[in-house]
Amino acid sequence: NTPPQPADALRLAGSGRIAAFCYGTLPSLWPQLVAYTLYRWENNIRMASVLGFVGAGGLGQMLYMSLSLFQEAQASAVILAMLAMVLAVDSLSAWARQRWVRG
Repeated sequence: NTPPQPADALRLAGSGRIAAFCYGTLPSLWPQLVAYTLYRWENNIRMASVLGFVGAGGLGQMLYMSLSLFQEAQASAVILAMLAMVLAVDSLSAWARQRWVRG
């Protein structure tokens, strides 16, 4: 979905495929690529906590074991760690969108 004109212009000027991609296609593709990567990372963190409750392992399993053994301090630490990771990814995503996405 990116316009081919910048990469075509570089190819016609004598650059190689990799240079045409890096300087012609990647600058217009970069904001969406970063936003989608951060979105999927945040989604994976959230799904790891949900899937752990059904036995898939990961953060959710740690939380499930802490809650089932009534270890409130450890359960709250796991919840705070999950919250911190999601907030960190969300703030990184907001910073990246401000920096790379021109409105």
